Amino acid sequence: MKEYKAGIYLRLSKEDRESNNSIDFQREITTKYAKEHNYTIVKEYVDNGYSGILESRPALDKMIMDIVRKNINMVIVKDTSRLTRDKNLTSYYTDILFPDNDIRFISVTEYIDTGERYEIDDVVALRGIVNQCYVEDISKKVKAVKRSFKEQGHFIEGSVAYGYKKDKNDCHKLVIDEEVADNVRYIFKAYLDGNGPMQIANELNNRNIITASQYLKRKSIGKRWTPSMIKRILSSPIYAGNMVLNKYENNLRLKKTIANKAKDYRILENTHPAIISQEDFNKVQQKRSSRTKKERRTYYYLLKELPVCMHCGRKMTYKSYHPMTIDENGNIKGKQDNKAYFICEQHNRDREICNVYNKINETALNEIVLQKLSKRLKYLQLHQYAKDVKYLKEGQNKELTEIKKCKNEISKLETNFRILYEKKVEGIIREKDFKIKYKEYTEKVSKLKEKIDRFEEIKTAYNLRNDVERLIIEFENCNNFDNNIMKKLIEKIEIGKNNKIDITFKV
Repeated sequence: MKEYKAGIYLRLSKEDRESNNSIDFQREITTKYAKEHNYTIVKEYVDNGYSGILESRPALDKMIMDIVRKNINMVIVKDTSRLTRDKNLTSYYTDILFPDNDIRFISVTEYIDTGERYEIDDVVALRGIVNQCYVEDISKKVKAVKRSFKEQGHFIEGSVAYGYKKDKNDCHKLVIDEEVADNVRYIFKAYLDGNGPMQIANELNNRNIITASQYLKRKSIGKRWTPSMIKRILSSPIYAGNMVLNKYENNLRLKKTIANKAKDYRILENTHPAIISQEDFNKVQQKRSSRTKKERRTYYYLLKELPVCMHCGRKMTYKSYHPMTIDENGNIKGKQDNKAYFICEQHNRDREICNVYNKINETALNEIVLQKLSKRLKYLQLHQYAKDVKYLKEGQNKELTEIKKCKNEISKLETNFRILYEKKVEGIIREKDFKIKYKEYTEKVSKLKEKIDRFEEIKTAYNLRNDVERLIIEFENCNNFDNNIMKKLIEKIEIGKNNKIDITFKV
């Protein structure tokens, strides 16, 4: 008699409140079944708080790995909906994954047991369809209820906007939070008076007014007002007493929240007390839209995005009094600013994070970095490899061509298999014919992957020399280095106190 090593899989979603689906109840019923039939349970897999429609779940992924590694050869569940609520995944597990790995599948309450020889009827596939329909039906009902509530002007979100709070007597109504409402009024008034977002943010910081995220005690806390915070408040219709509908779309089936475009928003007017008048809000939007920026491309200075603070690990900010630009023809306009510098602004924002005032002149840093880079390139002795490059490149091109052919062939096979599998699920082809085609598919893909591996081994020998060729072509003259080239050669430049510099090279 075959010895079975069983794994029991238990799952409970956040929406599932039925007592007969609790983790403890599932554990009790599956464990009892295993003991009654003398099956040894070697591992328990628990996904608590995960939807059955998700393809990937922590415990489920571990169970599949144990199946592939032959650590278990039996899977026991309370019912198939615990395993998945997706009809295609149900078919995948019962038609491909379990049979291919010689897994005996048992659903206790549904009296499903694939037996010693893997035999299973259409009941499992049918239950997969029912389970998926259940999720989709719940999703539609929840969306309909939420939409109806919102259209009636009810507030149903978990968090409220800065300047508002939920009514104590009715949690679906918003009332003005007078403790901070004056800050919102100031932001709109200051903007209409000609102050920009940066000026407004600085004034709020000077007054020691805590930020919106601090006041609302959110997880992501900004300790200082920034222009982006001001812009978000200025653009929100909620402050004029209007509610925004259709801003986000919740997909319960995929467990994702998708942000819609502004043109798809719906504005429901006069749903709650306004902090500012509709007239002032419209003036602000008109003023914001009229401030069109001149189209220009900023010149990418040599070490853009490379310097980081050695003390806190944050990227250092570039400051220039005369930033250069590039015109439509690619010509650089403006003179180089010899007073430009890099600085760690985190020191001024929060000294608990960075307690060192870290600043360095751009020109001085460029000279030091180029000297060290030149020394590094000379150490590589690139000229010794130049004579071998042409021969190696020709050989590598042949391998790349063969690899590409194999990958294209695999892609075609995968497309054909998906079509075949859909036909099998829909009952267009027989189970017996599907298994024959599936075997042919796996054999062809396996041979192609082995062929790719052989070509990859040969290609690897060319990689270093190919990189050297690229260096020789791109870096013949160090004076022509630009930001793109520097990023190919350097991972990061750490700047420390007293201009201490540590460079991490990519070559």
